[in-house]
Amino acid sequence: MHFNFITLARRGAMLACAAGLGVWGALLLAPKPQALPPGLTAPPPARSDIAPLAQWFGASASSAIKVVIVGLISAGERGTAVLRVDGQAPQAYRVGQPLAQGVTLAGVEADAVVLSADGATQRVQAPAAPALSSPGFVPVPR
Repeated sequence: MHFNFITLARRGAMLACAAGLGVWGALLLAPKPQALPPGLTAPPPARSDIAPLAQWFGASASSAIKVVIVGLISAGERGTAVLRVDGQAPQAYRVGQPLAQGVTLAGVEADAVVLSADGATQRVQAPAAPALSSPGFVPVPR
């Protein structure tokens, strides 16, 4: 059997053109995806400020302020914590430095801070660190 290479090349080129037309036709003529329905969002629950009422019953001043831990450097007496106090901008505090009226930073641990108010101490736990999915740089939640 004798092959004619010109005819074989012509048929190969026609087959490639037909396959290309088929793929592009399927892509261009495919139906458009439907838009997703809007997500449901529930309103946040109403929060009540019970701090004045709690102070009537002997709550310390440290429970009257809201402290959010942004960062920690635990180094014994030289420890430092970056804290957000009562929703203000984050600020660095050293051990022994006052956070608010009558509330001081008593200690910095590896995963918490200890606040002192009127002789009573309160431990505030740091938020859990996210699990690392890969080594390297990890974005920090804000």
